Amino acid sequence: MPRRTCLGCRNVYEKSSLIRLIADAGRLAPDLSGGKEGRGAYLCLRKECVKEACKKKESFSRALRCKVVLPDPEELWISISGQAGSNH
Repeated sequence: MPRRTCLGCRNVYEKSSLIRLIADAGRLAPDLSGGKEGRGAYLCLRKECVKEACKKKESFSRALRCKVVLPDPEELWISISGQAGSNH
């Protein structure tokens, strides 16, 4: 099983246990199916990890290798947790 690193806590987990984010027109978008093309950035499904990743100014841009608008941690958490809850 492939393993990925959470941008928030920097721990390594199985890919299937993390939320994948992609760049969509310069903004972060959850990819819950994991099937969208392009690079992905991964986060644990924990609010603390979302906040920590958003504190690191270039973490998403570096992981995705393109400029993305730094999201509001609370808005990102709501979009991730709401969509993940409906699919898991």
